[in-house]
Amino acid sequence: MREGGWRQVTVTASMGHLGTDVTGVAADGRRWVLRCHPDPSSVAALDVHRFADGVREMRRGDLTMIVVGGAAPASLVQAASRAGVTVVDAASLSWWENLQA
Repeated sequence: MREGGWRQVTVTASMGHLGTDVTGVAADGRRWVLRCHPDPSSVAALDVHRFADGVREMRRGDLTMIVVGGAAPASLVQAASRAGVTVVDAASLSWWENLQA
């Protein structure tokens, strides 16, 4: 693993829209918890809040993120902001491929 990389990354099968797809521990010790949704329009505000609450209660993530396959509707971004969750369009992660090569 390259310096400054990840200590641990785990990809899991999620359970519906409330599950976690990826967890990781960065080199600085912060725990990342990600949930992936191919269709951002299918993610309701309640789903975001349940995910955020579950992460805080069960997984103790320092950084919580929802990765969506397309532009996120304003309602999703607002709900995520209120819940302390970052929303990222999967296309904006293309730089990651270059780092892994």
